[in-house]
Amino acid sequence: MKLDHTLTTERFLLLLLIILLVFFQRLGVTVGGMVVPLLFCLGMPIILLLFLFNRLLVDSRKFYLYIIALVCVLASSVYSLFISSTFSITSLLFLLVFYLPIIFIYKDQEHFYFLLSTFQKVMVFITVIGIFQFLFQFIGNFIDPFETLPPTVMLQGYNTHIPLVFGSPIFKSHGMFLLEPSFYSKFIATAIIIEFFYFKRMKLILLFVIGLLFGFSGTGIILLLLAGLPILFQMKFKQIAPIIALAIVPIYFFLTSDYGTLMIGRLEEFTNPESSAYIRFIAPYLAYTEFLQMQHISTIIFGTGPGTLDAYQGFTYTFNEDIPLKQAHSLAFIKLLIEYGLLGGIAFGTLILHAFFVNVHNKVLAFVMFVNYAVLSGALLEAVTFYLCYILGMMFTAQETVQKTKEVTDSYQSIYLIDQRR
Repeated sequence: MKLDHTLTTERFLLLLLIILLVFFQRLGVTVGGMVVPLLFCLGMPIILLLFLFNRLLVDSRKFYLYIIALVCVLASSVYSLFISSTFSITSLLFLLVFYLPIIFIYKDQEHFYFLLSTFQKVMVFITVIGIFQFLFQFIGNFIDPFETLPPTVMLQGYNTHIPLVFGSPIFKSHGMFLLEPSFYSKFIATAIIIEFFYFKRMKLILLFVIGLLFGFSGTGIILLLLAGLPILFQMKFKQIAPIIALAIVPIYFFLTSDYGTLMIGRLEEFTNPESSAYIRFIAPYLAYTEFLQMQHISTIIFGTGPGTLDAYQGFTYTFNEDIPLKQAHSLAFIKLLIEYGLLGGIAFGTLILHAFFVNVHNKVLAFVMFVNYAVLSGALLEAVTFYLCYILGMMFTAQETVQKTKEVTDSYQSIYLIDQRR
């Protein structure tokens, strides 16, 4: 596929979004004692600029769902204001502003492949950097260009340096610029899926697979397996049989190798309450079940209030590492349901589900992005995960959706629209 590589102002803004998403995801700006992701601080203005220059439109359905979600979370917050001493108006406002981009979709498909191609080129660089970062440890030290920066400009709470096994001097690769090895793995898996559907360059897919292995994280492998399921279901047996035959030997060598033993051994983490797998994938649902059992019906409906999840503690589980109970990771939908109750949680969750799955340009990619957002990452206000999903999965939609939104957007923009003549 031949692409036009002319760098216009519009393409420069899209390029800047990708650069911020990948290379600056670990950086933040300290505001009122809280480190706000730099990706959010600069990404949001870029999106608004694209809207003001008439490149992004307001999707009418998403706009109405956003208004409904806004009203519901405000109603839940008003109730919780009277029962919670830890109510955070900052958390509420941040939630509403953070998800504002979800209502915007691109005006046309002209720059869709430019965006994907740019992401792929950046991921080739990150993959090579990640391979080098891992291998260089055997002759030198683990290289991390950000480790000398002050904590006031770095996002906190991420396991950036993870040993290969407990006590090992060798660390998993995170591509130097990414938050964790799991993010390195997930970003590469996303690049593999995009390459498979849109560009089909086998050499790059092979490079990405090699890079994925050096991340030693199962999250990227999970995404690839999930992406493969819809494809397999659409294939006939005579098409699947050769694939199975060709896969037998590599699978055997994988299972009998030290690498395979290491990765398979991680399955035991799902039964260990102190392991990251249990905390991220099992404990959140047990914690919410406990929440339903011990809370009053009004709290279940309206929630405990914005920003109160860290203060919550049940009989067995908590979402705060400083509380001496079993730990649970704050998955996005669990956080919504506890802080904003069924009223706000369902309304806001409906908006998110609609953005992920309605009128998307690629259903497989959308499904994988959703699993990444809701399960494998899960933080409701995690900028890197949301912007990855928005830029690659939501911003460009099925072409027929664009035509239906033009009249609505024109009415919104009539006062302040900047006419960019081409």
